[in-house]
Amino acid sequence: MTDTPRALVEEFFERMADDERRHTVGDCFAENAVITLPGARFEGPDTADEMLEWLASRYERAAKEYADWIEAGAVVVSQGTLFGVDADGERFDDVRYVDVYRIEDGEIARLDIYNDLAAEGIVE
Repeated sequence: MTDTPRALVEEFFERMADDERRHTVGDCFAENAVITLPGARFEGPDTADEMLEWLASRYERAAKEYADWIEAGAVVVSQGTLFGVDADGERFDDVRYVDVYRIEDGEIARLDIYNDLAAEGIVE
């Protein structure tokens, strides 16, 4: 799929940002992948689809502004801020996030998402 762990993560970001391609993000993940985020954990063959369904019920739309990338072999870390509109139609901005990706055999094996959405009172 891609040449480097970071290129794979960037491909994942591009698909997530594209309404027409978002449903294909599962192609970036290993069959037994694990995704954790505040309030949820997904693992197994339908991990990405389950994550997308969970996110869709909480956000009308959300996007990221990237600030820093850290690459350490098969681990890629993205840091920045989130902005968007929650499921209640309330806008949010400047919410800090850190995403940690572990890449194995050219696929995302684990994604741990950390953000301040709960601390900011945007989601429970």
